[in-house]
Amino acid sequence: MSGADAIRAVCEAAGMSEPDGWGTYFDVVQAWDARTDLTSARTDIELAEILFVDAAQMIRAGWVAPSASLVDIGAGVGAPTLPILVSDQTLRGTLVEPRRIRTAFLRTAAGTLGIAGRATMLEQKVDPANPAVEGAPFSIALSRATFSPEEWLPIGAQLAEEVWVLTAGTEVADTGDLRLHRRLDYEVPSSGAPRSILAYRS
Repeated sequence: MSGADAIRAVCEAAGMSEPDGWGTYFDVVQAWDARTDLTSARTDIELAEILFVDAAQMIRAGWVAPSASLVDIGAGVGAPTLPILVSDQTLRGTLVEPRRIRTAFLRTAAGTLGIAGRATMLEQKVDPANPAVEGAPFSIALSRATFSPEEWLPIGAQLAEEVWVLTAGTEVADTGDLRLHRRLDYEVPSSGAPRSILAYRS
């Protein structure tokens, strides 16, 4: 399966049309992946699912309002935030990543995608006890595989109006004054593995 076919399969599984720029993002990640091990993907479909499965579900469900601002803590390869930014020219994002090589990749990807003016890359760690990110407060805070959900919720709540938790279908208890506002449940197309996105608000 080619990269283009893999992206198309992810979009079809989510019931959406492929946004312009997703193929370019895939190509940039694949080129860097070959020499820097950005992801664990071994096939084109694995890479497409890492990059686009979550973003496709969020976009199809209309979870990101026009002109929203996102902050992604531990952004890694940039998914799902970069695909979301590419899909709507009104969105802005701040991607926080402590590893220099990944921050360099994110800047390269944003430039290649033509979104450098709307995407800020910060090479830094976030202190869980005192989370501070330039540009806060944001509309949405998300973090994928950097903190446990229980750790992440109070951190994200200090950065944004809405906090997203991305899980493998597991339940997450309300924390403090945060309450579950909405959720998306879906599956990884190739494996059927469960995935959930939980959105919390005060």
